[in-house]
Amino acid sequence: MNVLIYTQSYYVRKMFVNSLIPMGISVFHSDNVEDLVDKLSNRPIEVVVFDVIQENYDEAFKVLAGMKNNSSEKISKIAIVMLIGGVDKKQIARALQLGALGFIKSNASGETIAKYIIDLYEKKQGAPPQRKFVRVTLDATIESERIGVKFRSPRNMQLILGVLCDISSGGIAVELVGTFPPEAIEQGMEIKNMQFILEGRDVLVDAVVVAYQKKFCAFRFTNVSEQDKEAISQFIFEKIS
Repeated sequence: MNVLIYTQSYYVRKMFVNSLIPMGISVFHSDNVEDLVDKLSNRPIEVVVFDVIQENYDEAFKVLAGMKNNSSEKISKIAIVMLIGGVDKKQIARALQLGALGFIKSNASGETIAKYIIDLYEKKQGAPPQRKFVRVTLDATIESERIGVKFRSPRNMQLILGVLCDISSGGIAVELVGTFPPEAIEQGMEIKNMQFILEGRDVLVDAVVVAYQKKFCAFRFTNVSEQDKEAISQFIFEKIS
């Protein structure tokens, strides 16, 4: 499922990224009409959220009307939600008249935002969206994407090093480097305080080994702090955008 947030606010964008990406929903962003039309034309966007917290309804209504009158059925049938600060019945009636399907209050919790968008999609499509963790693959030959990973084997406390191959809100895949005894890692093993750095932030997670073959190892997160979960979500958003 793909959601696009139309906003000039970093805070709003961050709120939706942190709320939706951990739920298996890809999040894209636009802050101007030209970029919005380009993304809607070239990506399979299913829901657009218009930020009108600052009550810039006129601009939003103009863009909304343009979407609903677009010659492309792909764009004209996209579900539209308005993110609002206060309830203005006149403006809400106008938004509904132009084709908006729903409204989210700006003080809604992340859980409420995700549930509302998923329910709206199911109501419009007649079936729940297919959701799986949004995963990004990294190219270790690119300096900015070469991210080191380290952890200690609970079997012998040996420090094991690796390079991140891909990451999602649910786990990571790692190419291991260096030498270590075969028994240092095995499927089902629980790893504590696995460490890697995302955009300058030190991330610590607990994980379990779900796949292991030679130098490749996949881990499922079992414990991630809210701050680290947000760091992972923001990193994934920047990569898929």
